[in-house]
Amino acid sequence: MLDCVRSDGKSVNMKFCEELNLEKKWQMNISCVVECPVNCQLSEWSAWSACSQTCGLEGKMWRQRAVVQASQGDGRPCSPQMEQWKPCPVRPCYRWQYSPWSECRVENVVCGHGTRYRNLTCYVSDGSREGEGSLVDEELCNSLKLAVDGDTEIVLKEACNLPCPGECYLLEWSDWSSCVSVCAKGAGVDFGSVQVRSRAVLAQEPENLQLCPDQAWESQPCTGGQCYEYKWFSGGRQNSTRPSIWCQRSDGLNVTGGCPPMNPPVDNSSCDPLCLMPKSFCSEAAVCVCEEGFTEVLSPVGQLDQCAPIPILEIPTAGDKKGDVKTSRAINPTLPSTLQPGRSGRTWYLQPYGPDGKLKMWVYGVAAGAFVLLIFIVSMIYLACSSCAKVHRSLKAQESDANGTALWMGQNAHEMIYTCPDCQEHAQSS
Repeated sequence: MLDCVRSDGKSVNMKFCEELNLEKKWQMNISCVVECPVNCQLSEWSAWSACSQTCGLEGKMWRQRAVVQASQGDGRPCSPQMEQWKPCPVRPCYRWQYSPWSECRVENVVCGHGTRYRNLTCYVSDGSREGEGSLVDEELCNSLKLAVDGDTEIVLKEACNLPCPGECYLLEWSDWSSCVSVCAKGAGVDFGSVQVRSRAVLAQEPENLQLCPDQAWESQPCTGGQCYEYKWFSGGRQNSTRPSIWCQRSDGLNVTGGCPPMNPPVDNSSCDPLCLMPKSFCSEAAVCVCEEGFTEVLSPVGQLDQCAPIPILEIPTAGDKKGDVKTSRAINPTLPSTLQPGRSGRTWYLQPYGPDGKLKMWVYGVAAGAFVLLIFIVSMIYLACSSCAKVHRSLKAQESDANGTALWMGQNAHEMIYTCPDCQEHAQSS
């Protein structure tokens, strides 16, 4: 803006400067181009795409549009929504699935090797992971490829073993556990993640437990395992089935193992009556049990009366001397003897009581054998004395003979009489 200023700096009317024809040193206007406003132009929406899932509730369809003309000047700007989606029409999900295995079947025998079977069935679900679905007619799955979880090799029977009485066997493998990180929480040390599964030993008779294989377990690496912290907890059992001492993971899950085995909380309050016997402690099942190397001796009412040492008989191996058979106390009544390095012999544990506090069958067998042996000894003594009495009567009859001679005399007669003390007395008195 141009202004007319007086010598004292005060602005005055422009006519004073125009009357004096003063020179204008500044350009007062310039040519320019004013753009017209242009609105944004978008293309039409595309057709809906195919559904992302063939069935179930989680499928989606998409469509897009593009910018044809960008906005200019004061024109309407473009919308940021260039893509849309909507859920797919709900369709049921059909799949082939195995039925559970049948029991092991054997032919014409009661135990041994056999075969078990399973069927291929059709299931329907909503496609979510919650629930396995419902069993439907197999015709609804006829259009599907014959496969189970992507595996086209269908197995409907397999060999199995039905244990005979007194035998033991392994159960089926458990499901894989969740992925857990092997770490030291708080120390920033991570050794990777693993998941495990196991199969337990099942024994029909406690006496056969030592003949069973060890419990088997497998592990495999995994990714995304969470690092947990394990701590001991203790508390009362008031109207609760929770043990008074338990191991808990940092996510609140009660577990067996994981906590440091040394120095767990000492609390016998969960056992009633308290475990006051030497070498006894309260187990997680709220029952008083004995430490390793000792066996439980129960009272008539089923309570722990004392913890008796377990004698064991160590059978020497080929590398041992003949005099190495000895009796000592068991260190762990469920494991082979490892008292001496390099020893691989089997240890027989002379434990008279079973886990239920009752005498084992072999104790009754030993008692019966001892009773039979006692009867045998008494019978032999009786037969020997009866034979001696007959000899004595024969000697008496011969001594009354007119000739005054006896047929049974000398060392042989004395040896026979000596076998029975009663006969000895009769011989001496005669």
